[in-house]
Amino acid sequence: MLWALAVRETDDGDVLAEVVVEVGEDHYPSLAVDAWESGFVSAAADAPVTTGVVEVRAGRFERLVLAGGRQVWEPHPALAASPGWLSAAAERGVLVTVVPPGTWPTDLGTLAPEHRVDAFETSLAAARDGGEALQGVAAVDIA
Repeated sequence: MLWALAVRETDDGDVLAEVVVEVGEDHYPSLAVDAWESGFVSAAADAPVTTGVVEVRAGRFERLVLAGGRQVWEPHPALAASPGWLSAAAERGVLVTVVPPGTWPTDLGTLAPEHRVDAFETSLAAARDGGEALQGVAAVDIA
């Protein structure tokens, strides 16, 4: 599983907390079903509010809860969330983006730090624009 936390600026100038997740071929069908059952849609459309919940404990993203609480997806280890991400999440919820296997650039770790964000954003934009990614806004549970 690959996870990323990001803060994005929206077209209207607001900031939005985002979680991006990619799982392998063996787990993707289950994650996609869980996302659909929670109200996610193709990223080519506007992201709806879903029944998903992002749980944050002690400043760390610990889990994504989907399908009415029946399915839990967790990064290992939990991801430290920046103060900006936490603030945006508390204000507007979290945009969760589920991308299909192979979206994450395979050479990301070998790129110079200043090129990693661009490579990641390019791959993510292609998945969104192609309708291959699923998106929804999840509530946030911060404790």
